[in-house]
Amino acid sequence: MNRPFSIKFNWDDFDNTSELTSFQKYRIKTLYEDRVHAAIQRIINQSVKDKKRRRSELNAHKDMTHPFDLDIGGQG
Repeated sequence: MNRPFSIKFNWDDFDNTSELTSFQKYRIKTLYEDRVHAAIQRIINQSVKDKKRRRSELNAHKDMTHPFDLDIGGQG
């Protein structure tokens, strides 16, 4: 699977990491990757949903059965 990008960090970017064990760092990294992946997927899903909604609003002028659905002014 090709990965188009990756989000990277260095442990030096954070405070108090010297007190973590290697297993704790591993668990944090795994949790971090899972949460970032889920957050990006939610954003993608919302973007697709928003695009479909906008497209249906733009296509509203083609539906003569509901001429007042066009929300950007004017009548159908």
